[in-house]
Amino acid sequence: MAKITSRTLKKLKSTSHSVMENAFNAIYDEYSYLVYYVSLKIVKDKDAAKDITNETFLKFFESKNTIKDIKKVKSYLTSISKNLSLNHLKDQERRVSFDEEIIEEQRYDDFENYISKFKEYLDEEEIDLIVYHLLYDFSFKEIALKNNTTTSSVSSKYQRAIIKVRKHFKEI
Repeated sequence: MAKITSRTLKKLKSTSHSVMENAFNAIYDEYSYLVYYVSLKIVKDKDAAKDITNETFLKFFESKNTIKDIKKVKSYLTSISKNLSLNHLKDQERRVSFDEEIIEEQRYDDFENYISKFKEYLDEEEIDLIVYHLLYDFSFKEIALKNNTTTSSVSSKYQRAIIKVRKHFKEI
């Protein structure tokens, strides 16, 4: 994954449509799986998680001029996704559910299949740590704040998860 820089954020605010679109696409490509993952963990519905992912990036785009620090984009997107997912659950309680056929997007299914392979030997918390830390460069401190725990606790759980992954691949 390419790193998103403050230059990307500046381009997102450009008056040139193509420059702005390229910057938005770079941010979307970098963080869409993370946003989807956060949403899916809460709503446990692929279609709803896809919709929430799109809505998250729409809200992000609408507020692009208020975002000043590129380091906060990742947290901003995950917060939006979490809040929209929780709101979705509240709305679902009030509505009568109905089935609707929607075309599946292969990219999210592939991501979910990739993550599900870890479920054979890691628990949910360990998978979360690996996704947040390795795939999206969340620091242990950021993860600890998000989970209301200590940095040392996150670090030790992460180390145990990595040992399990290594052990699993040595057995294969």
